[in-house]
Amino acid sequence: MAMTIDGNRDFSRSSTRSDETPTTKGYRGMGMEGRIARWYARTRGTESQIAAWRRQAAEVAELVPDGGEVLEVAPGPGYFAIEMARLRRFRVTGLDISRTFVEIATENARSAGVTLRIRQGDASRMPFDDRSFDLIVCQAAFKNFSRPQATVDEMYRVLRPNGVARIEDMRRDASDGGIRDEVRAMHLGAFRALMTRNALRSLRRRAYTLEEFHRFARASPFGGGDIVASGIGLELTMRRPGIAAAPVPS
Repeated sequence: MAMTIDGNRDFSRSSTRSDETPTTKGYRGMGMEGRIARWYARTRGTESQIAAWRRQAAEVAELVPDGGEVLEVAPGPGYFAIEMARLRRFRVTGLDISRTFVEIATENARSAGVTLRIRQGDASRMPFDDRSFDLIVCQAAFKNFSRPQATVDEMYRVLRPNGVARIEDMRRDASDGGIRDEVRAMHLGAFRALMTRNALRSLRRRAYTLEEFHRFARASPFGGGDIVASGIGLELTMRRPGIAAAPVPS
């Protein structure tokens, strides 16, 4: 699983419940904007990372019907969304709370010559109609959302019947050695590698355990999901049931 160090920054004001899996997280200010967002975009734009997103795009394409609709929650600079859009089999939309990332992703898509719709907005209050998408993906951002449970519920709402939502993120039990291996695979320069390792260690404190992800899925309209752990992260897949066929009159 290709991990990124951050994504959509849903930091609306909220509270924390320490006795169980949190449904909200404390206010941390606005999302990545300005210089830090542009630094992040440069860090994530290496050839090896783009190649990894290209491979992932080919994999998730199998989950989407031709002419379908895909939503990436927290696309950041838009690299993964762009690789999906390059396939030209379905339409791709991105939703990010950072206005800077919306600008960067829009420009990156224009430079790549692909059609990519980018919206600015809150993942826990998505500006989309019910049953709008066949696939939702969210990479390395879920740990930062202020209202994680509401975000999962929103994913269900905007998914079409038989649609799939997939969340990829760090695990709280990610080891320092695992983080070093993850950053080494990014092929960054020494300074950027150091900064990225430090960022991942910091973000690990906000990450969730496997059991907490299970609780988010079970508490949502999805009713549950499948989790696969790999490296320093995990992948949660949730499916919205299809519409039952009407009984045939006898």
